[in-house]
Amino acid sequence: MKITPITSATLAVLLSWTTNICHADSKQSLKIRINPENFNASRADIGAVCRSAGDQLMKQMEGVPALTVQVSRGQHGPIALFKRGKEGEYLVKLATEKTFWAQYAYQFSHEICHVLCGYENDYRGNLWFEESLCETASLYCLRAMSREWRTTPPYGNWRSFSPALFDYADNIQKGRDDYIEILRIGLPVYYRKHAAHLSDNPTDRKKNGAIALVLLTLLERNPEHWNAIRWLNSSPSPEGETFLQYLTKWHRAVPEKHTDFVEATASLFGISLPELPEVRE
Repeated sequence: MKITPITSATLAVLLSWTTNICHADSKQSLKIRINPENFNASRADIGAVCRSAGDQLMKQMEGVPALTVQVSRGQHGPIALFKRGKEGEYLVKLATEKTFWAQYAYQFSHEICHVLCGYENDYRGNLWFEESLCETASLYCLRAMSREWRTTPPYGNWRSFSPALFDYADNIQKGRDDYIEILRIGLPVYYRKHAAHLSDNPTDRKKNGAIALVLLTLLERNPEHWNAIRWLNSSPSPEGETFLQYLTKWHRAVPEKHTDFVEATASLFGISLPELPEVRE
């Protein structure tokens, strides 16, 4: 693996892309069904929160095929099941209840990110990166919802919930102690130090969450590149696939307008990707 430092020029590229691209049609691609059993909240209200959370990502997508997500209450934490429903719908379980809307949003955003990443039940050695992206999605959606709900909440009387959404995200960010280590030694060194642990423990929320804070800055500046996650799992990951190979595969799969973004993401970890072939299919 070739390691390269993050230069000021690279950071300038990261922060210079335009941000105001919105694809409203893609929001219509997502259909959400709610099973309200054991949530102790109304189907309509749960649906409104999940819809608002999902829209923060979907409006940055382009050409997303129609997909349906069935949401129900789980017993063992939030999860997007590999198993599909009878009609091919994605099955998402949330571990929350009542009117803890920020928690609904946090959990649903994470799981819909897995769906949009095309999550697969294959080699797990690089799953930590997808998990970190989905942690990023949770924070991104909460913060975006907070801004949106100041003026256009799902219901007019929910405008007062806007600060709670931001505070929920803020409290999570403050609890990511490993982020201090990243600030101190840099993400490339942090990644190399913890690479084996991440590979063996892909759902270490402490470390996923710290990495997510680095990715959050990039994706809040350039939200149109959320669309790139749709090619993250464009083909199965073989046993023993390295992180460099994983990122290279993603780099070659995304549309050309997202290649610089994938390169910049790799650069955050101190990784230089191979040049793309001159002719791309």
